[in-house]
Amino acid sequence: MAFYEEIAEYYDDIFPFNKTQMEFVRGSLKGPYHDKKVLDIGCGTGDLAIALSEAGFAVTGIDADSVMIQKAMDKITHHPATFTRMDMREIASHNNPSAFDAVLCFGNTLVHLANIQEIETLCKDVKHILKQDGKFLLQILNYDYILDHNIRSLPFIDNQLITFERIYNYDTKKNLITFKTILTVKETSKKIVNKVSLFPIRKDELYLSLHNSGFSNISFYGDFDRNMLKTESLPLVIEAS
Repeated sequence: MAFYEEIAEYYDDIFPFNKTQMEFVRGSLKGPYHDKKVLDIGCGTGDLAIALSEAGFAVTGIDADSVMIQKAMDKITHHPATFTRMDMREIASHNNPSAFDAVLCFGNTLVHLANIQEIETLCKDVKHILKQDGKFLLQILNYDYILDHNIRSLPFIDNQLITFERIYNYDTKKNLITFKTILTVKETSKKIVNKVSLFPIRKDELYLSLHNSGFSNISFYGDFDRNMLKTESLPLVIEAS
């Protein structure tokens, strides 16, 4: 069973809609939005894509997990966001060149790719499907901080419905992180344990991958409010064109 398939039922409880993500996109593209086309890679259950469609964007959301896509499709009302199951490595073969004004890849989705080569290939594919002045908007974790400070866990998520533990174990030989999650449903005490490998790309490596892919204007931030990236920042937010 896919890593996110088991937690899909509780995904919105773990990661509720983050309005600052939408404002970040709106700030990058400016208005009017009715003619702006956006691809949301790793769209999850679709909250961001639907919110952007309600703001006037033409949004296509993709996710590798079919359960996530079905949950996103179930949320569609009168705003026609489009959702489809797709591996992010397939975007160039399923979309026309210069098709999008923006490509989004939030939620640490990028580091589910296996290595630096796959990441650079994705960056090149994104550049291929973006319009000439299109924006690639990314958010991962700040792996410089995580690796340099030997961070072993991410902030604990605890609300009325669930707790969600996120544990990191770094394999220095393979340069991979084993990401273990423990979801506890409070009402039933049900526990769901999952593991997946992540490739912890550093900021300079990501900059080089973007630069090699044809992006010349690359900005790094410490959050979606565009605050300065600091050594101890946990998020790493990127705007590239």
